[in-house]
Amino acid sequence: MKKIIYGALFAAMTLGTTSCSDFLNLSPLNKITENEIFGSEAGIEAYMATLYNRLPIEDFNYGSESGFNNWVGGCFVPAISCDEAIHCEWPHEIFGPVGNNAWNRWWAYDNVRNVNQLIQELEQTTLFAPEKRDELLGEAYAIRAWYYFGMAKRYGGVPIITVPQQYDENNPSVLLVNRSTEEDTYNFILEDLDKAITMLPGSRSSREKYRINKYSAAALKSRAMLYAGSIAKYGSYDKNGLVGFDDPAKAEKYFKEVIKAVDVVREGGFSLYRGNSDKAKNYQEMFWIKDDCPEVIFVKKYEFPGKVHNWDLWQSPWGYRYPEGYGSRLSPTLDLIEAFPMADGTSGEFQTNSQGWIVGDDGNILEVKDRTELFAGRDSRLYATVLIPGAEWTNAKGDVSGIIDVKRGIVEMNGQNVTIVKEGGAFTDQITYTDPETQKDTLLNVIGAQGVGGNSESTITGLYIKKFLYEGNATQDPKQDSGEQDWFEFRYAEILLNYAEAAAELASMGIADYEAQGLSDLNDVRDRAGVDPAPSLTIDLVRNERRVELMYENHRFWDLKRWRQADVIMNNRKMKGLYPYYVANKKTWIFKKLEVGNAHDFRPYLYYIRIEDDQRRLNPGIEQNPGY
Repeated sequence: MKKIIYGALFAAMTLGTTSCSDFLNLSPLNKITENEIFGSEAGIEAYMATLYNRLPIEDFNYGSESGFNNWVGGCFVPAISCDEAIHCEWPHEIFGPVGNNAWNRWWAYDNVRNVNQLIQELEQTTLFAPEKRDELLGEAYAIRAWYYFGMAKRYGGVPIITVPQQYDENNPSVLLVNRSTEEDTYNFILEDLDKAITMLPGSRSSREKYRINKYSAAALKSRAMLYAGSIAKYGSYDKNGLVGFDDPAKAEKYFKEVIKAVDVVREGGFSLYRGNSDKAKNYQEMFWIKDDCPEVIFVKKYEFPGKVHNWDLWQSPWGYRYPEGYGSRLSPTLDLIEAFPMADGTSGEFQTNSQGWIVGDDGNILEVKDRTELFAGRDSRLYATVLIPGAEWTNAKGDVSGIIDVKRGIVEMNGQNVTIVKEGGAFTDQITYTDPETQKDTLLNVIGAQGVGGNSESTITGLYIKKFLYEGNATQDPKQDSGEQDWFEFRYAEILLNYAEAAAELASMGIADYEAQGLSDLNDVRDRAGVDPAPSLTIDLVRNERRVELMYENHRFWDLKRWRQADVIMNNRKMKGLYPYYVANKKTWIFKKLEVGNAHDFRPYLYYIRIEDDQRRLNPGIEQNPGY
């Protein structure tokens, strides 16, 4: 098994540098002559490092509004543009502007030119032995394919440029390349990745072991071709193929390419991480691993102080925040919680009465002594992904421990009748209530120490994010710009689910050759989570498995788009929250399921991002996407 690391990957190279940050803080390319760059191995490898740094990886430092490696305050991320989370302060911010400056835009032809320049130079260089030169070319092809995939999933068909263009004052129009079809764009990505897989080694020397190899290129291929297959099958053909495919049957080709790609990845000896017999802890702890992990195929490395992020700063729950404050920005939706199945594989959806109170199998309002009882018996990933009401928690530093005390208010119950005593208000609001057991007056806080209510920096759904957060084990003094959990861009669980989805899609088209292996892969992921095996492979089962396994890894938003489900699931619809209420006269808890935040209203034209006016002014031949 070979682990691929970018960020720190070139620190070991003989480039006269002492650290990852030193290496990546290179002089601007326009201040270095081409001979200095391409005239030596060190120069070429330094140039390659800049290409890695510009890969379209939507990690901890990605913002829908601000772009790659450019996190800004506000926490506008893909999770709020789908059904994963609601922003606690700005619940009305969902999709961003639909005109210029659209969220998630990335028209990356500066990067394309740079990688094309490298490919051209490598084709001509005599610095390397043929085998080494081919490795470098394979690496460059993989990077170019990644750039193009980053654009294709946003815009559909884009201009295909394979050489570093040069300005000719006698013929400036030569620079004006129009958009290719979406089909041709994905075929170009496929071509580059197939070349990369053929040319790249399966293993490298210790000095180069953290660079892209054939397995990470194959992982990228499995993801990109899954997008192509989905869009071919479910998308709409428009603008003479600039978006969509002209025949849904073409999806078969791309789903079969997914199968081929995953079969290559299997050769790398990867496996799902199973380092802790406690399945919830196992899943939680996996994202803290800094060394070798059998599941990781490609990882973006973070290392204090040179390369850091602020996930914990922005997501730590109220009452357990960093010294600078902030925290709690993304409130997980109840829609997300209900996607986690019960351990026996049955639905995890809560049933309610006409007033929204959660009921048991007998139809009566469900009462529990401990808030966590509501969530018992579920997929173990839930307990590692979301901080549920009543869960135990320790802050990143390890000096504050307690529970996630979420409560919306105080009620009394008489049979099935619920009377609100008081709800909402400030964290300091209290009432005097006679204890039903001691008959003595006691003070009760109206809301919990972590909400719901109190201010705009606590949860608005009754839930908090847990995934990725340090729990008493921060590797640095917890403060702004100190996060160094790594970002697992490709891990084996996704690859198995890519295969399972392609197999399910092919089975739906009458091709059952891959169904048994797809079911085995799906059940491998479920088994790691403590969920009973699925009896058969279906598209819906795979989609839900992706939803819970890959939650907050910036897949869900794009998955809904490629499945063309975003305008169905988010059709003028509000997301749901879960509010615990304390039943004062019975010392129990009941829960209300309700709509919160603003309505998500995804329109079909949003499946493709608007091309900026500036780009179209530079090249009037660039046709705008439909609906804009």
